[in-house]
Amino acid sequence: MDVLGLAVAILCFSSCFLLGWWFLNRSLYNHLEERDYQVQALWSTVFALSCNFISLVLFEIVNVMDPGLRRVAWYLSVYGMLALLLGVLPYYHSYRLLSCAGSLRRGHVAVGAALFWAAFIYGFWRLGTYLPGVPPATEGVFRMKQAISRVGVMGTWMIAVLSGYAAVSFPYSYLSLFVRPVEAFEIVAMEEQSRQAQVMCEEKRRRIELARQEMERMAEGRKGLGLGLGLGLVGGAGGGGNQAHQRLLAGGGAGTGGSGATLTSRLGSVVGGLMSWGHPTTPADTIRVLEAEVRSLESLHKTLAVELAELKSERARALESRTLAGHCKNALGYAMSAYCVYKMYTSLKALIFGEDLISDTVGSALSFALRWVSHGSINVDVQLLSQYLTLAFIGGISAMSLRGFLKNLRKLFSFVRGAGTASSLVLLLTQVTGFYAVSSLLLIRKNVPLEYRSGMDAAMGGQLDFQFFHRWFNGLFLASALLTLLLLYGQYQAHKYDPLEMLPTTNNSYYKGSSRR
Repeated sequence: MDVLGLAVAILCFSSCFLLGWWFLNRSLYNHLEERDYQVQALWSTVFALSCNFISLVLFEIVNVMDPGLRRVAWYLSVYGMLALLLGVLPYYHSYRLLSCAGSLRRGHVAVGAALFWAAFIYGFWRLGTYLPGVPPATEGVFRMKQAISRVGVMGTWMIAVLSGYAAVSFPYSYLSLFVRPVEAFEIVAMEEQSRQAQVMCEEKRRRIELARQEMERMAEGRKGLGLGLGLGLVGGAGGGGNQAHQRLLAGGGAGTGGSGATLTSRLGSVVGGLMSWGHPTTPADTIRVLEAEVRSLESLHKTLAVELAELKSERARALESRTLAGHCKNALGYAMSAYCVYKMYTSLKALIFGEDLISDTVGSALSFALRWVSHGSINVDVQLLSQYLTLAFIGGISAMSLRGFLKNLRKLFSFVRGAGTASSLVLLLTQVTGFYAVSSLLLIRKNVPLEYRSGMDAAMGGQLDFQFFHRWFNGLFLASALLTLLLLYGQYQAHKYDPLEMLPTTNNSYYKGSSRR
């Protein structure tokens, strides 16, 4: 038994598990008191299996482990991933949602989660009849080929969309050509707007508090008035007649001017009612209006905070573009732009003429480069050298793809930080990560030499229609890249305008004049 190879495999899996645990702590659970260690363990396991796919591909090329042990590792990784994606994760997610939904007993929750899982499996298998690229179930429905093809089609859709977005956004973020120059007065003006919105929001909150105090005083006054009327009725039996007589005399003496005073008061009340039409007339109405204004101001303050962060980021990019590191990033951006154009060209060519999945892409490119540079004078074992270049190429592709995917996950985590559904979101993203890993394995297979594909193919249920997966990827990649290009172009055109012209402030001329001075 290959003890060293087994130790290396266990060490790689454990390291990736700990890395996934650390990533989740740093990305989402860093600012949350709620922490579900079972959810975190599921995420770390899926992350470790995803990285284990890449490790096994590299072990195939470098020949680190015994072939029999590698095949066992392939089977364990693929079967373990499918068991998590199609069994454990859907059931546990349903169980958590039902247990949090109401006061159900644990047994009822388990039965409900089992029913949800059965519905998920039925829908997943029925979806395969409508998805392109899924082979017909001639050998049976519950086969590895059926599960892998369904997971691969849905995961390839995610990979293509993310790759198309990254292929355009990465050069866009590195090229200094698209860096918008942001002056200091723009940031100062935006900070002033944000401060004014915050001050107005605090002022309206104080008015809401005063209105609530006024409502409490009015309620206490009504209680006191009711108590006084009750006491007056009790004492009115003794001296009520004399007081009524005096009031009657007073009314008779002022009878001439009483009608005029009454008419004046009535006219004043009518005019006051007309003047207050559409405006809050009671403290309760005032509170409702002020609360609506506070919500609007809070939304405005959040929007201004996001725009302020974007302005500061753009100014930092503009300052960095003038340094040596900025020039290096600019050169890398041009190189990535050329690669993006080349990738879009090859995807379009593959869609029209088909794609060669038999030859070794890295070996063919290396042979062409050596012939073009040396004109046939350099004799190198291309097959041996291409293995190591393939190793580096696959490692680079996998690392960049996984890095981009995790970066997008961190952006999504930042929006839900502090939300009560954080664990449910982690479970959903764990499922997405597993689909992404299986599809990446299907697409990376093209770059692996023929003699190293047998272990992968056997673990995935035999030969699949890999041509379809690449056509599916190329079409979605082109659509995603073109859509991202249009969106970024529109964003760039919108940012060319001076944002201070749209700010409702009277201090713009002051800021601009101070900047000119």
